[in-house]
Amino acid sequence: MKPLEINVSEGLYDYIQKLVDENNFESIESFIQQATFLLAELHGFGEKTDGKGLNDVIADLIISKIGSNEGEIQKVKTVVKDFKIPNKDLILESFSSSKFMFEDAIFASCQFAVLKQGNPPITKEEFARSLNQMEEAGILTKIQQGEKMMWKRNE
Repeated sequence: MKPLEINVSEGLYDYIQKLVDENNFESIESFIQQATFLLAELHGFGEKTDGKGLNDVIADLIISKIGSNEGEIQKVKTVVKDFKIPNKDLILESFSSSKFMFEDAIFASCQFAVLKQGNPPITKEEFARSLNQMEEAGILTKIQQGEKMMWKRNE
């Protein structure tokens, strides 16, 4: 076996520990192994699915039962997005009750917040990377406004 280190929220950790305390799992490690295996099976790992994800297996079963052509039924693709994005909370807090903000205003708000907390300022490059990751994750949408960049909060 290979070691794996993960970070989970405190609430999720407490829930897993509760399951262990109730003797549902031998340890936190056994819970993580079981959960990882089930998620991998969902996406096609294992002998039972022949490398097909569960969505494809279910769609194939439905197609065979109703006798339809495969083209008539759209298969749903599962997308898992990693929300471990640096500065995500800081950026979202800068929006406050606004739904739209200019990029320069978001950056200034973030810098003010980190300096107020006594932390070093974040670089413009790190900030831009975080914004792009948040756009990829579907949290923000980039909107070009003339020469300025505006961001829309999707949540």
